[in-house]
Amino acid sequence: MKKLFFLFSIFISLNIFGQDINGVWADSSSSSFTNPTAVFAIKNDSVYMTHYVEFNGHPFVEHGIGTIKGNQLHYKVFVTVQVPDWTTTQGEHVLTLSEDGNTLRGFFKDNSGNSGPIVFKRKLPISKNLNGTKLD
Repeated sequence: MKKLFFLFSIFISLNIFGQDINGVWADSSSSSFTNPTAVFAIKNDSVYMTHYVEFNGHPFVEHGIGTIKGNQLHYKVFVTVQVPDWTTTQGEHVLTLSEDGNTLRGFFKDNSGNSGPIVFKRKLPISKNLNGTKLD
């Protein structure tokens, strides 16, 4: 019984942290935004992200840190460059990775009372060179 529990624990651990989310993603939440790019990095059970997007030509930059459990990311974001007249300075994102590993979908909410859907589509994995070979 102990052997079975040990093997089950290893299997669960590998599946929890086995998601390859590292890479460059495009924010596809709204057509009001241009030049959308997000970079996600996973280390153990932590997620780190940086997000750049333009709204009517004005840059918006935020960075975040949080956790990943299974296929779900939950992280707090901090705005470092605001769009003029926006009052958002922080918020949170909760995202779920799709089965095919190419879409992160969920919601955002911020300290100004805004909330809504958020979607990122995979652009480029960090774990591979541009020619497709794995990095060591």
